Amino acid sequence: MTDDAEEAFAAVADELRVRILRELWDADSPLSFSALRERVGVRDSGRFNYHLGELRGRFVEQADAGGYDLRFAGRKLVGSLHSGVYTEAAESVGPQPVDGSCVACGGSLEAVYEDEAGKVDCTDCEVTLIQTGVPPAFVDGREDDLAAAIDGYVRTTSRSFLDGFCPTCSGPTTGRLRDSEYGPQAVVECERCGATFNGLAAWVGVDHPAVVSFYDDHDRSVRDTALWHIDWLADAEWVGDGNAADRAAVTVELDDEQVRLTVDANLAATAVERTETD
Repeated sequence: MTDDAEEAFAAVADELRVRILRELWDADSPLSFSALRERVGVRDSGRFNYHLGELRGRFVEQADAGGYDLRFAGRKLVGSLHSGVYTEAAESVGPQPVDGSCVACGGSLEAVYEDEAGKVDCTDCEVTLIQTGVPPAFVDGREDDLAAAIDGYVRTTSRSFLDGFCPTCSGPTTGRLRDSEYGPQAVVECERCGATFNGLAAWVGVDHPAVVSFYDDHDRSVRDTALWHIDWLADAEWVGDGNAADRAAVTVELDDEQVRLTVDANLAATAVERTETD
């Protein structure tokens, strides 16, 4: 951790300063010094001014029209507090039965949220089909459809990684293929904080325009299909010349047609081929 990071944490290591940030977050417009002090509930003007001064520049700024407002860093900080990551003990939800069956064994599925992770498991072969770390706020209002919430959260975070933006720190990401016991795997890593996304190589096709339009042409929606019901996610294969296989092929088949994506070593779809099946 850098000295700047330590100073930033030290600046908010006080309950009064956190209250200042929360009041500015809740305000509809910038607040004057006196209005902000009144909302925070501090009588001592000098004490309040000192703590406000510790936040100014990094988390709080004076607005052009007068008064105080949150800077981007301040909004990110308060947003993380609302997520419950630092302030709430995660409560377990589920297990809840999930429609459909396991693509591996045909068994029943269930969704559960516990230990700050949401996942969909097979109750028969005990394979975890989807798992992701999520903050406590994730389950608010979603207790009745936990599986759909997990699906949406995984899609959102993976899309961000694959699009080049780390969902953890907003830094740039780079992707690569690597081998695994399940075949070609997509690995995307943030160049700034090191956060990673690991998934099967076929994941690249979930939001690819060729796959989306292919589903549309067959009156279906890949975006409305739960990830654990997309059977081709497990079907990517290595392609290349002999022992120099350095690309992955993803084949999606619907009715009497198929679309085949070729994914290079950097997770870019370099070729798309759509053909009729026999």
